[in-house]
Amino acid sequence: MKVIRNMAGMFLLMIACLVTVNTASAEELAPANPDHTTKWETAPITNNLLKKASSESVIADISYYQKNIDWSQASKVLDLVIIRTQYGSTFEDPMHSTYEAGAKKYGVPFGVYAYSLAESSSDAKIEANNFYNRASKDAKFYVLDVEENTSVSGESMRTIINSYVNQLRTKTNKKIGLYIANHLYDQFNLDTSKFDFVWIPRYNNSTAAPAHPYDLWQYTDQGIVAGISTYVDLNRLNPNVNLSYFTGNSSITTASNPRYYTTNPGKIAAKVQLNQYSSTSFTDATKGKSIAKNTLIDVAGVEKTSAGTPRLKLANGTYLTANRDYVVKLTSNIDQYYTKTPSKILARSNINAYNNADLEKKLVSVKKNTVLSIKDLAYSTGGTPRLKTVSGSYITASKDLVRVVTPSIADYIYVNPGTVQLKKSVYQYSSTSFTSATKGKALAKGKNLTVTAISFTSAGTPRLKLSNGNYITANKSYVVAK
Repeated sequence: MKVIRNMAGMFLLMIACLVTVNTASAEELAPANPDHTTKWETAPITNNLLKKASSESVIADISYYQKNIDWSQASKVLDLVIIRTQYGSTFEDPMHSTYEAGAKKYGVPFGVYAYSLAESSSDAKIEANNFYNRASKDAKFYVLDVEENTSVSGESMRTIINSYVNQLRTKTNKKIGLYIANHLYDQFNLDTSKFDFVWIPRYNNSTAAPAHPYDLWQYTDQGIVAGISTYVDLNRLNPNVNLSYFTGNSSITTASNPRYYTTNPGKIAAKVQLNQYSSTSFTDATKGKSIAKNTLIDVAGVEKTSAGTPRLKLANGTYLTANRDYVVKLTSNIDQYYTKTPSKILARSNINAYNNADLEKKLVSVKKNTVLSIKDLAYSTGGTPRLKTVSGSYITASKDLVRVVTPSIADYIYVNPGTVQLKKSVYQYSSTSFTSATKGKALAKGKNLTVTAISFTSAGTPRLKLSNGNYITANKSYVVAK
């Protein structure tokens, strides 16, 4: 709450401008948003939940349904207000300019939000442009309000909203937030990492905050604020987020997208080459051996510096950065993926190539038995390995879908030809490992052989499996497909 400079002022304010986050008792107020039919998991809200601590920030979000606002009254209690700019592209909120002017005149920090109705990626860009052009440039931040599946293009909501926020980023360097319902969070699978904060509505009969990471919690649509004649949506900050994150220029990490791991991630991968240190204080004097990029590392625990910065403690007693820009917590089924960068891979089935490691946008289809050259290894936001091709696209690193092959794979037959003819005399072996212990009888030059399958060594070298169960080389210097 804003500081009341004297007791008399406080007393008068409590009487004349009382803010109670409570249901109306003497007179039923108009709803905060009559068009809003989804109740965000709510049952009738009890009074106990709606009572607030006197020290709690008052954060309201408003649209033209709040009608004319007495900003001289509301400004005495509002710490932050979030004003709707538009409902899709075609409906500009008729009160947003008036609200922005009132908030500015009476010193209430404000952000702006737009309800998304984008039907495609291209439509999202239009909405983003309209949003930016219509909203006051004095807004502290922008928010995309995503409440329904509006796609008619066949694109996912993730793809559409990514297009929206990417376009908005070309217009402003201010913070951009995402408003997404608690119960739609998993269904829509939006990329929260592209946003600076997450705002979640969840109304219920307990004090339970949203189940997903959030920075701002819209906890009621039945709030009462002096100067506003209708019910109003009210919001609570995550306990780990300061109001200054929204009202100022602070770049402090948010609760929904933390910069550091603060609890033990278990197993991580180094996204870049890292240094180990002998203490949580990272100085030249404590610097130890380096760890190569893409190394998998077991973490024993998390300790903090005297300034409170988390560090990852390893089993050998050394420390690494806990910064998510440099390390990533690995998916629990990491053994099912390649974690070292191969030179070449073979698609074991039809797969797709994408624009980034989170596989957001499909670029091309890749047919089974296609050989791809690999440039690097990367990780998704959730810690799943991806292979980056030399062309810059990303493909799966799943061992079930791709196979690492020898860099000289072009010198071998790697798709079953059915029949081959020997160009030279070769030995047959009882396994794909060609050793003296597995060597069998020689086969004469010119002989035609039936191939039942292509098998690979652990190093990715193809072998031809014959109808008798033995293996011969697949090297084109020795065999030719018939």
